[in-house]
Amino acid sequence: MSPARRTSRLAAVASLLVIGATTARSQVPPDASYLQFETEHFRVVFPEGMEPFARRAAASAEWAYGTLAEHFVRAPRSRVALVVTDHTDRPNASATPLPSNRIVLIAAPQIATRQLNYYESDWVDVAMAHELTHIFHLDRAAGIWSIGRFVFGRQPTFFPAFYQPRWVIEGLATYYESRLTGVGRAYGSTFNSWVRNDARADELRPVDAANGIKPTFPAASTPYAYGGLYLRAMAAEHGDSVVALLAKKGARRLPYTLNWASGSLYGQSLTGSWNDWRARLAEAAATSDDAEAARPLSGQAWSLSAPRFAPDGRLIAFSAITPRDDPAVVVVDAASGATVLRRRRNGPGGVSWAPDGSAVYHSQVEFVDRYTIYSDLYRIDLASGHEERLTAGARLSSPDLAPDGGSLVAVQTGNGTNRLVELDLETLTLRPITGFVPDVNWEHPRWSPDGRYIAAERWQSGAVLDLVVIDRDGCTVRRITRDSAGDITPAWSPDGRYLLWASDRYGSYDILAVEWARELAADGGTPPRAWRVTRAPMGASDPAVSPDGRWLAFVALYPDGLRVERRSFEPATWLEAGPGERERRERLGPPPGAGPSPGGEVHGYSPFPSLWPKAWTPFLALSDGLEGDLLGAVVTGTDDIRRHSYTLFAGWRIGLEKVEWQAAYRYAGLGDPVLGLTAIQSWDENLRTADGTLFTTVERERNVIVTADFLRPRQRSSFRISPGFGVQFLRFEPTGGVQLTDSTFTDLEALLGIGFSTARSYPRSVSPENGWSASLLLSHQRLADDFDRWEASAELAWRGFISFPVFGFAHHVLAGRLDLGTSYGRDRGAEIFELGGLLARPLNLGFGLAIGHGETYGLRGYPENVQVGDRIAAASLEYRFPLLLVGRGYGLWPLFLDRVSMSFFLDAGSAWFDADAIDVLASAGAELSIDLAVNYNAVFRFRFGYAQPFDRAVGDPEPYLATGLAF
Repeated sequence: MSPARRTSRLAAVASLLVIGATTARSQVPPDASYLQFETEHFRVVFPEGMEPFARRAAASAEWAYGTLAEHFVRAPRSRVALVVTDHTDRPNASATPLPSNRIVLIAAPQIATRQLNYYESDWVDVAMAHELTHIFHLDRAAGIWSIGRFVFGRQPTFFPAFYQPRWVIEGLATYYESRLTGVGRAYGSTFNSWVRNDARADELRPVDAANGIKPTFPAASTPYAYGGLYLRAMAAEHGDSVVALLAKKGARRLPYTLNWASGSLYGQSLTGSWNDWRARLAEAAATSDDAEAARPLSGQAWSLSAPRFAPDGRLIAFSAITPRDDPAVVVVDAASGATVLRRRRNGPGGVSWAPDGSAVYHSQVEFVDRYTIYSDLYRIDLASGHEERLTAGARLSSPDLAPDGGSLVAVQTGNGTNRLVELDLETLTLRPITGFVPDVNWEHPRWSPDGRYIAAERWQSGAVLDLVVIDRDGCTVRRITRDSAGDITPAWSPDGRYLLWASDRYGSYDILAVEWARELAADGGTPPRAWRVTRAPMGASDPAVSPDGRWLAFVALYPDGLRVERRSFEPATWLEAGPGERERRERLGPPPGAGPSPGGEVHGYSPFPSLWPKAWTPFLALSDGLEGDLLGAVVTGTDDIRRHSYTLFAGWRIGLEKVEWQAAYRYAGLGDPVLGLTAIQSWDENLRTADGTLFTTVERERNVIVTADFLRPRQRSSFRISPGFGVQFLRFEPTGGVQLTDSTFTDLEALLGIGFSTARSYPRSVSPENGWSASLLLSHQRLADDFDRWEASAELAWRGFISFPVFGFAHHVLAGRLDLGTSYGRDRGAEIFELGGLLARPLNLGFGLAIGHGETYGLRGYPENVQVGDRIAAASLEYRFPLLLVGRGYGLWPLFLDRVSMSFFLDAGSAWFDADAIDVLASAGAELSIDLAVNYNAVFRFRFGYAQPFDRAVGDPEPYLATGLAF
């Protein structure tokens, strides 16, 4: 079987198997019933039942649009799609200019996310200002870029902002989210604390390391924090206009020359300006106080929940996310910090103890279906480690068990806001404590020791984030704080005397406390008398007091992350806390919500005009075969909710002087499965034999393939099955006067692809870890006019990974691979498998160009096609380990050395025909892997290897360069 034919046959099904559950994570549910309305600048798309929230988002979008158009850069020429969705309990929003401008807003309040919870008028305003800044910035093109955009349309190559550092892209959006609203992350305490702590530790990021690629805290948030605060500093020094001018200059400059665009703005290069800013931060941090003494009870983590003492005080439970492991619920000894239990979980979130200390309760997200991800409550038995699911699809988080153990209070998300509810653990019924109110959000509820009250974070319109105490019916008993600071993570002392929480009123989080009995008896209009429990220069939050009242556990912030610490609980040493009001920042333009709510009449969703193609892309596929190179063009299209998508290709096969084309359509409107229809015409030229005569034949193949892709994603695994049916029309045109008995064939083909994976990677991984994956591809072909002539094949690919800590910045990994293939035919040739060549993954450069290539049945140290047959087996065993975590580049050049790792390998394999003896070939060698970030963001792996074949008669020892992972 020719390579071209095999490639086209597999493309419709096999490619689906390598698309992980991440596709579902990024996709709004395309099968929902959507409506839409138009405003002056937006096309607003929303599911049925969400019109009130969609109107609220549209009003915010029009406000941000008008302010940005006045103070930032020119507005986009066409309407922006605003897609509102409520399919996940992970607060987020996203923006893209491709193929057309589109914002997706998830209707989940962002109060639980520490860095996002500093908002006053509405969290939607902050999110909309951020995402719309992306649209204004990324869409803009001038000069030569506008010429390219005119010729090729919205082709990604001609978006100049794509050639800018990520800290510029995210920094602009972070700066304007704050400048437009007067709140947001550039004015909040979290980013300031991170950067200030880096300065104290002399670890401020140089400009080349500000893109967040290096997996060190705060990792992916680095470009937001550093970019936003740097631009805020530049605006304070030179005026707001310099921020907009930087974006304008970037829209007309050649790629990677933004460093010199700032000369007229700051009087020096961007790198020089950045270095001066770092120097000022370092000088200001040199006068900081020393940290208070505390005992660490955990290692460094990127995310930690509030620690919770067990009822007997001997253990502490919390959840942790580190760059080397799965998120987990962790139970440690309260005195030594030794780990007692570690139970894998699906993400961040708090924990709560059962009254007898036998179990902990927690919440985590899980897939409901292919697209929907909701948070539910779980119980972990400490003796067995068994996890029991308590709710399904209830959208509950942040649970706290009542003192009597009969119920849980939790936060329930819905309707673009949230509320407090009580879950009866015997009947598993929910009782609302508060209502779903758009202008009120809740988080971190905590029962008082007597079970009469609940302390919680509450946001109300016009405030930032305050601490309140309510009764079991939701009535406010006492408002503890009324200021512009963020007051979070309440906790009670075991005797109920003190109510503690964390506040950033002094610029970073510290733990404060009030005497609850005094506050309960005081006049509600009297400001509470608060005490400052900690004075941590780098930050302290999430307090918990031991049952005997001797110890205070909390989460401490450090430059390299967070850790749980313990210190003595001594109220006699506390000092009275001053008011410490956070400064309220002036905002640009009118306040959010000004003006009438926009929007026209609601009507049914239409995929047009977004479905029309917006660009075309030249395509060049190089070939070393007889058929020659392929030159053509591609157009693609998709609609606002990604229900429909298509690709159209037409090209000229230069060596054969033939036209090739392909049309592919994907329909996701059923939810599951996703349907695909592909039609292909391709040409190939191959050598064949007939009656001992060697001749060349030109083969034309036309395929029509229908597929259905069923996906069952989970947070820790993914299963998919993809059946398909195809019709192939084959025509052979021999040269040299050779005559063929059969020159045309019509094949009917059934396909089935099955894939399953539990393998996963972490930010510091050098390889997939801790799991396995397998895919099986079955094919059966029969001639349409002679069913007795058939061919069947099966191909199995298995990968397994075991990781363990030894040394270095990441785990060491033992990786295994097994690839098997078999083919049978009756009255026609079976499929031929080819053994040999490199194991590699090509790096796609766009325009059809790629670096490197790899073989399905590779065998390092041997040439391609060293063995062929209708049976094949290939296996590998690798030991992979980390060497260096570099994380540096040179200034603003778009090349960044991420990490270096090493591997030793053993390959073996054989290809044979059914009646032949099996001749096993093997090799061994080593590879040095270098991960490079190109264009500031995309990380590519280059492997420099040496393979020693065991059979020198058919293989030669040689060095080589390969791309991507071996497997």
